[in-house]
Amino acid sequence: MTASPFFTIFIPTYNRAYSLGDAIESCYRSTFRDFELLVIDDGSTDDTRRLVEKLQHGPHPDIRYAYQRNQGKHVAFNHAVALARGRLFMTLDSDDTLLEDGLEQIHSLWSSIPEAERASFAGIEFRCLENGAASSPYPEPYLDSTYLEKRLICRSSGEKRSAYRVEVLKDYPYPVFAGERYCRPGLIDIRMARRYKTRFSNIIAIDAGHFTDGIGANRRKVIASAPHAYRQYFLEEITEHRRYHTKKTLRSYYIRFSRSSFNAGIGLRRQYREVPDKRRLLLIAPEAYLGSLMDRWSKRRIGRTGSPGVA
Repeated sequence: MTASPFFTIFIPTYNRAYSLGDAIESCYRSTFRDFELLVIDDGSTDDTRRLVEKLQHGPHPDIRYAYQRNQGKHVAFNHAVALARGRLFMTLDSDDTLLEDGLEQIHSLWSSIPEAERASFAGIEFRCLENGAASSPYPEPYLDSTYLEKRLICRSSGEKRSAYRVEVLKDYPYPVFAGERYCRPGLIDIRMARRYKTRFSNIIAIDAGHFTDGIGANRRKVIASAPHAYRQYFLEEITEHRRYHTKKTLRSYYIRFSRSSFNAGIGLRRQYREVPDKRRLLLIAPEAYLGSLMDRWSKRRIGRTGSPGVA
């Protein structure tokens, strides 16, 4: 690894000593080795620290490790960006596997962008494997667009990840709301899209894991426990990005904004002041309020047992 590596690979982890080692080892099997590996431990109480120290004193002395109290993946992400020394920053969850030629392909595609144009790009998005199947492809080998404009060009489903420029990410930290351990990842994607393009590629670089203790498997609990973060995401969508959505999608986003607002203790009067389409809000408010009651019931039933994990 050089003093200024090309990639910073960020691995967030929370009580994942049983899988973290495999994620780390997959990085060192990469055909492209100009990277630094940065593990942010989000308050683990298992053997995570001991595992990393064993690897640092053994085959991988260059692993960088930082511990923070349990605050969630988005806070760990901000922490990692502040520490990053690479040019492109990518996240590898602690139940993921980095494919051997993934970094090499991303590096090659980034290098193919003319140097004079790179300042207009935030980075590269790539596809993942999920349960052995690849997420849906883009129509071309790659598409140069913003996250917002892409919605008007094509639809692509399934797990995607990104390798973003560190200097760009430093200007777009995740917002942190007191007591909430999650923020929807797309929030900074759409914020960056107001200024930067992304190269959306058909590269497959990660085999994504979905363990039962992760965010994906605990979606309802996560949503109920992070109402301010969710309402912020949907507020920005319905106030700043209306032209990129169909009427059906806008209606869904109004419901989710209002539902999250009720969950955050924010009443209809304030919601009414915040949104551009007052009539639409009033029409969906009963449905949103009923949904918030269901969320509260679900939250009480599931109980609060700390972070649902950061991967």
